[in-house]
Amino acid sequence: MERLALVLGILSVAFQVFGTDAVSFYLPSQTRKCLKEEIHKDVLVTGEYEVTEHSDTRVDLKVTDSSGHILYSKEDARKGKFAFSTEDFDLYQICFQSSLPEGGKRRLK
Repeated sequence: MERLALVLGILSVAFQVFGTDAVSFYLPSQTRKCLKEEIHKDVLVTGEYEVTEHSDTRVDLKVTDSSGHILYSKEDARKGKFAFSTEDFDLYQICFQSSLPEGGKRRLK
């Protein structure tokens, strides 16, 4: 796969809203990857993430609703948890933005 040359790591995110234990994907340098899900009103959404290899690069994390309201945001997200309750039926997204120099890599779990 030609895309693998741009790969900077593997990301696993465990959060209950998508009904999974973990999600893994490749995040090329200088890109953003978002996961989206429609969620009903009054649902407790929880998530946990961890970056397992550290370097001078960073990955930022942001959780928003369809109106762009920020429900959680973390710069240089290395390890953490988040939680929020939905106020309306809406489309929610969790986005990871890499700020890696070309060729740099960080493993995410």
